[in-house]
Amino acid sequence: MKALVVRAYGAPDSFAIEDLPIPEPGPGQLQVRVTAASLNPADLLMTAGTFREMASLDFPFVPGIDVAGTVTMLGPGTEGFEVGDDVFGFGMPPSFASGMGIPAVTSGALAEYAVFQAGPYLAKRPPKLNAAVAAALPSTGMTGLAVLNLGRFQPGETVLVIGAPGGVGSVVVPLLDEQVTVIATGTAEDEEYVRGMGAAEMIDYLETDLVEEVLHRHPQGVDAVVNLALTSEDVITATRALRPGGRLLSTTPGTPSHPAVTTVMGASELKSDTMATIAAHALDGTLPDRVTRTYPLSDAVRAYRDLAGSHTRGKRVVIVDAEAAR
Repeated sequence: MKALVVRAYGAPDSFAIEDLPIPEPGPGQLQVRVTAASLNPADLLMTAGTFREMASLDFPFVPGIDVAGTVTMLGPGTEGFEVGDDVFGFGMPPSFASGMGIPAVTSGALAEYAVFQAGPYLAKRPPKLNAAVAAALPSTGMTGLAVLNLGRFQPGETVLVIGAPGGVGSVVVPLLDEQVTVIATGTAEDEEYVRGMGAAEMIDYLETDLVEEVLHRHPQGVDAVVNLALTSEDVITATRALRPGGRLLSTTPGTPSHPAVTTVMGASELKSDTMATIAAHALDGTLPDRVTRTYPLSDAVRAYRDLAGSHTRGKRVVIVDAEAAR
């Protein structure tokens, strides 16, 4: 089969399309003929070696944690799925799944075939849910719903979303818009996009000091901050935009410890109906299609170069099987 292969830690320029054996499903697993797979910033962090001290990769490595495809084989004892089922869902490299205690394993979705663990991280795809859209939803949807569940947002609150134009922001902002007033950060080119998702205000983080601008507009501070972009001590700096007693929820790796900060890991907050809820939101229009660019598998290296080298807006999706994606 054709697959995007990483042979050692490094930048996307070192990735290549190669032939690999088709992976066989083990107990409790299923084999998927991949229709589409979405790209995530976490893929680049893994392949750059950012997490190697916590969980090293086994090479050759096939990236891709979000998938939409069709079940082609069941492993021993696999229940809840049948060959021919259209599915979408999430999986992690085995070392990461083990290290994080999350039983969601994949051989890598950027390939013609992939193995995924059966269970709540994988769900049957509703017939009306487009495969490319479905592939863009699992990890962003899990994280977005986890932010909402942990954030305890109340009607009338004002919430600053840092990194709103990205994949998770494209889930968080529309869902928050039903409850609160959203201030989104982005660039001037993002304003129409984030307002289209439901943001009431937009702050260009390239043109102003974010905290100062928030406090200029809202002198008492905002009720909550959802951080989808800042890392390290910049996260702590963002807490200055909070009103007394406010809270900050952060999804970025390595978020520092702080009394006002809650680290959100979407996969750890998964509920039995999470995937079905994500699909329902996509079908009823609450989560509009945020696929901003697609690539064929043959251009997957370029897709990752683009992800690494440009401002993120929405989701980039690799179409592995163009016929099935129609």
